[in-house]
Amino acid sequence: MTEREPRQPRKQAPRRLTIAERYYERGLDELSKDRLSQALADLDQAIAQDPRNAEYYAARGLALLRDEWEADAEQDFAQALKLDATQWLAHYGRGMLAFRDGDFTAALDHFSRAQRLAPQRPEIYVFRAVSFFRAGNPREAIADIEVALRLFEPRDRRRELAGQWLEIFRRAAPKQPSPRE
Repeated sequence: MTEREPRQPRKQAPRRLTIAERYYERGLDELSKDRLSQALADLDQAIAQDPRNAEYYAARGLALLRDEWEADAEQDFAQALKLDATQWLAHYGRGMLAFRDGDFTAALDHFSRAQRLAPQRPEIYVFRAVSFFRAGNPREAIADIEVALRLFEPRDRRRELAGQWLEIFRRAAPKQPSPRE
């Protein structure tokens, strides 16, 4: 009697993307290449295929914001949060809108909500740090930018920019008195 090899579990085929997911992925790719018209067209199609997906609205909101359609971006962020109040990208987008408007208190609120929902996203910490700085709180800005620097991958180009912000914040922060004073 020969010993049989143990049966190897069958590998599952990778899950096929839905049509909506394909449009969404392509829209994000177009957005990363700054081809806003094509990105918006693909994100429109993703939403048409799956109008209950909050992430699609949040992504389209960011594309609209980048294309300077602030009112339309806000509508998409609102719809995303209506569908899913935990959609961090929509809070992040609203933070970007408030930041652009110079409302740093509102920006901090939205970025803080986004940060609680997605604590591993360094871009949130960067914008929250700059908002703290603009609101006159360089020490909080330093704390957030240091978190961002720890979260960025070593080769991420945004890491260098975060380092430059850190130097600006440090120069602006009031000096701590030494323990001997």
